[in-house]
Amino acid sequence: MQLPDGLDVGLYPIEGFTNPEEQPEGNGFFITSRYARNGITFGDKYNRAKADSIQAQFSSLYYGNYELDVSSEEKTPVDFSAYKERVADSINFVIEVARKYEERDLKLLNKPMETKAEFNRKHEYILKDYPNAFVNYDYRGYTVYINSGKRLYHFWGRNAKDSGEKSQTTEMQVRKSEPEVLSLLNRFRPRKLYEVPTEQGFCLPYGFIAGDSGHEPRNIGITYRLQNHPDVTIFFQDLGMKPKAGKEDDLNEKDYVIWLWNWQYQWSAVSKELIKPKWRSIEMDGRKGVGTFVKSVYKDGGLNYGYVAYVQGDRQARNLKPDLLLYVMQDSRQARGNPPMDKDELEKLAEHIVSSIKRR
Repeated sequence: MQLPDGLDVGLYPIEGFTNPEEQPEGNGFFITSRYARNGITFGDKYNRAKADSIQAQFSSLYYGNYELDVSSEEKTPVDFSAYKERVADSINFVIEVARKYEERDLKLLNKPMETKAEFNRKHEYILKDYPNAFVNYDYRGYTVYINSGKRLYHFWGRNAKDSGEKSQTTEMQVRKSEPEVLSLLNRFRPRKLYEVPTEQGFCLPYGFIAGDSGHEPRNIGITYRLQNHPDVTIFFQDLGMKPKAGKEDDLNEKDYVIWLWNWQYQWSAVSKELIKPKWRSIEMDGRKGVGTFVKSVYKDGGLNYGYVAYVQGDRQARNLKPDLLLYVMQDSRQARGNPPMDKDELEKLAEHIVSSIKRR
């Protein structure tokens, strides 16, 4: 995919991990969380109500059995030992909250507390060190924390169901999962934004996993913002797994794009007009799909333009033939003193990106 120069990428602000803002919340009995939530944004701090975060709201990072976090870049090397201590403190706090819930339910509902052995089985954890990484193992799964290139990368493994068996322990999880962890750590490396690796593998923002077959399930949706036109964002999604929610499985190509315009994109507009030709024949990765170019009018008289291109994949084998979705979207309120990108320039930019998309 050929992208213009001068882009920012929607990522997790690294300070939201290493030095989160205190924001205690409780349930009327005790504190249940201590820090502000982190999330994908173009800003230095995540706030879901701010435009910097709203512009990146559709970003998603799922690969194989992992959900991923990729942080922004720190100005100086990350103090990884201090970060590990913060992670351990956070885990211990969650365990403390779980115990307080049990004590509250015993007092208010006369609900028996778990035995000490069973509570420990469910809440024991092991933090194990690896080169430039550590892993938090518990009885149901694990999370990989990687420090590389002044960024943090988190790979959240899928949790197994609680079987209730006493043999389902954290020690067992280490024995079972460590080969998979070592394989990931050996194959992962940081990557510059526009770097195209020579070997086979899978690219994610500022990262690369070597040895990928090309058929792993994934849902990688990345949002970019033009630095000289902060009113314009570019979003590309490679959906190679069954969607958790949405209408991808329920609607045909045209109806799905209509649903996106009606319920997802530029939704605060009072009217939207498909600019002729209303339905455009496009190709991404050599596969035919549909494109739309829309003019949105707002209550205050403001205008925004947006382009959506969509190729529907194989619903029975998305990992082999994924859904591909690209939008180039405008929010003129974000122009920040610069003239908003004009209609023809936005259309030309979108069409160029669409025509450049191919698997390597």
